[in-house]
Amino acid sequence: MTIHAKSIELPRLDARAVAVFEYALSQGSLKRWPPDVPEALGMSLQDVEGACRTLLSLRLLRPAPDSPEELVPVSPDAAAAEAVGPLEAQVAQAAAHAQSVREDLRMLMPHYRAAQRERDHRQGVDVLPDLTAASAMLTQESARCREEVFSIQPGGGRAPHRLGDAIERDLAMLRRGVVMRTLYQHSARASLSTQGYVETLTQAGAEYRTAAELPDRAVVFDRSVAFLPRRADGGPGEGAVLVRDPDVVAYLCRVFDQHWSGATPFHGSSEAAYKEVGPSLRRALVGLLAEGAKDEVIARRMGMSLRTCRRHIADLLEELGAESRFQGGALAERAGLTTAEWPAAGDGRRPEDGRTAG
Repeated sequence: MTIHAKSIELPRLDARAVAVFEYALSQGSLKRWPPDVPEALGMSLQDVEGACRTLLSLRLLRPAPDSPEELVPVSPDAAAAEAVGPLEAQVAQAAAHAQSVREDLRMLMPHYRAAQRERDHRQGVDVLPDLTAASAMLTQESARCREEVFSIQPGGGRAPHRLGDAIERDLAMLRRGVVMRTLYQHSARASLSTQGYVETLTQAGAEYRTAAELPDRAVVFDRSVAFLPRRADGGPGEGAVLVRDPDVVAYLCRVFDQHWSGATPFHGSSEAAYKEVGPSLRRALVGLLAEGAKDEVIARRMGMSLRTCRRHIADLLEELGAESRFQGGALAERAGLTTAEWPAAGDGRRPEDGRTAG
């Protein structure tokens, strides 16, 4: 359906047209030419003629049936029905046509969305909406991996069922000669399931290191395909975003390499696993205390439970000889302990001045 109808244009009433209409009402009619409007209305002949044309267009004046040279006034309701009715019909027809076109265009949306998904896929982004989809694609890319895989796993120890699902997949990659490196946070060293997993995979050739703080999760295969958590609109990270864009993947590789170079090797269930990162853990805690961070924030950034975090803070304040968090942060900041290397606990030196106690 196509509309080609010419738009109906109606003039607007003005003061002169109203004055002429009121005069016609008072007289019962007007002469059509020349209009017999008295000079008392204060209007020129040209103004009167213009007012009459307006009233005729709006159907407020019409020729008398038996005397075409006379113009008689018409009820405004009748004039509205006659003058505005066709315009309203045209508007309704245009609205119906617009709705019809809108529905036709909406029929193309599934095709547009499908093409957009395909374009996004070609351009290097594929959204995996839930854990099931993400896990399936992760397994697929693991099977394709031939050279290297690295991952960043912030938080504490990984859940045993997640490790159970991953161990055979990871061992299969190692048997193919794939180089495997993983970054955990120091807090993961306290997890028995993570210790066992790391020990098994280390014996098969994988490498693990830990750091006090890490960025968000990431897994990168052959420095060409990356999995990132979905974080749009502050989401909880369910599902994943699969990224193939070379620049984004190269950036992630650089971030990983920088964090890896400063992290501490982790081999699994060694009794000294936690002790060897004690200085790094304490420096991170001191820095967060000096910033005035709350316990919940510190626990989240350190990848540990709130209870464990508070136990570490209490031990730290006792070691510093501080009676409050504020005092502990101030002592540590003044002594430069937020940046300087801090000796491990039990070596006999006092942290506030670096001297041997006694």
